Amino acid sequence: MNCARLRLVWVTGLGIACSPLVTAQGTSADFRLSALERDGALSWSNAFSIGVCSVQTAPAPGGPWSPQENFFTTNSVGQARVTLVSSNLFFRLLAVDISTNSPQHYTNLLYSYGRLETIAGKGQYSTDKQNNWLPKYEGGPATNANLSRPHIAFADAADNILLVDEGSSSVLKITPAGTIHTYAGNQIRGFNGDGPAPATTLQLNYPNGGWLLEDGTLYVMDTYNGKIRRIATNGIMTTVFTTTAPITEGRGLWVKSDESVIYFAAGTKLKKWTPAGGVVTLPNTFRDLGNILGDEATGNLYITDRDAYRVYRMSSEGILTTIAGNGAASGGGDGFSALQTGLNRPRAIWFLPNGGYFVSEHDGSRIWYVDPAGIIHLWLNGAAGNNHTGDGDWFHTSGFKVSKVRSVTTDRHGNLLIVENDYGYVRRINFRRMTP
Repeated sequence: MNCARLRLVWVTGLGIACSPLVTAQGTSADFRLSALERDGALSWSNAFSIGVCSVQTAPAPGGPWSPQENFFTTNSVGQARVTLVSSNLFFRLLAVDISTNSPQHYTNLLYSYGRLETIAGKGQYSTDKQNNWLPKYEGGPATNANLSRPHIAFADAADNILLVDEGSSSVLKITPAGTIHTYAGNQIRGFNGDGPAPATTLQLNYPNGGWLLEDGTLYVMDTYNGKIRRIATNGIMTTVFTTTAPITEGRGLWVKSDESVIYFAAGTKLKKWTPAGGVVTLPNTFRDLGNILGDEATGNLYITDRDAYRVYRMSSEGILTTIAGNGAASGGGDGFSALQTGLNRPRAIWFLPNGGYFVSEHDGSRIWYVDPAGIIHLWLNGAAGNNHTGDGDWFHTSGFKVSKVRSVTTDRHGNLLIVENDYGYVRRINFRRMTP
């Protein structure tokens, strides 16, 4: 692989020894492992400043090598923690460049991701606004539960996945062990108070959008109640504000990390809330808003407009710039400029640390990756209907894997979380190489 660097170390129960440095494709021998401690703390230096560092293990220097975990690198030095065992192990680091400085940047990113899997959803029902929750699902395997047109999922620092499940009027939690639990709402749609109260005692009414802060605080768009709810890390839910009309066509929600401003989508209108100014409607008019995402460093908002077939960047001054989509459902495609490519009702948007981003199509059912140079790549193919294939395989094999993708997010490990299909599934693409 172009622009790859390898470093090998040997770990025993008594100590650590380094082998000679191994390089690939004539790259520099500067990439090196700075430290590997007895507790598994690992540090490296001279990695690619915009890249991926992969940890691999083997029982002997000649292999066989097994990929363990990947880490995005955003500067030349980094650190991670690996699992050590009592028997001898060899550890190897692979660094690849995912910046546009490398002609292989997209391939390097593509092969850094591995298997596709389903982590929630049974997929028996697809009716809109239908509650498919049954009491027997509580505490059971998440893949045995029928979801109710879920919309967005986030992973917290403990690797729980919090899922806004519209039809069951609840937020569900999927644990790392794969069990499913009610996190907010009580599966009875309605309104019985603003709180503060335990989140599972307060009713929600077709919640849709959501946003998770780094500390684990979850915001939920309670659409038919016209409220934005806040669920603290202690499980107590409150109402942040109530709109003058229900947000029945609301989807996108983004909250600044200091909680000083909230943006939310309401059909054709983008709205902003601040503690001092309340809710105001921003002047830009849209056709059918999907998800939104903010950038605190620049003040920009990134907005998907399903019926305009475009993705916009909106500056802090309110200036809209199209960054993806040609205004139609077709045209362009894999390897073309994102501006030349038709996006069939774009819905999700999510950035990676290298500045590239994912866009999903609600009707086209595909997930695209737009690289930092603005070139679009078909990441995961899909089609209308109950397409649910590919579990256990490398995600990029041929075939239709998903339908009606509503959101794409990442967890703290870099795994991609995908909420898709009217039949209701949460999928994951593991941020782990399939082969060394």
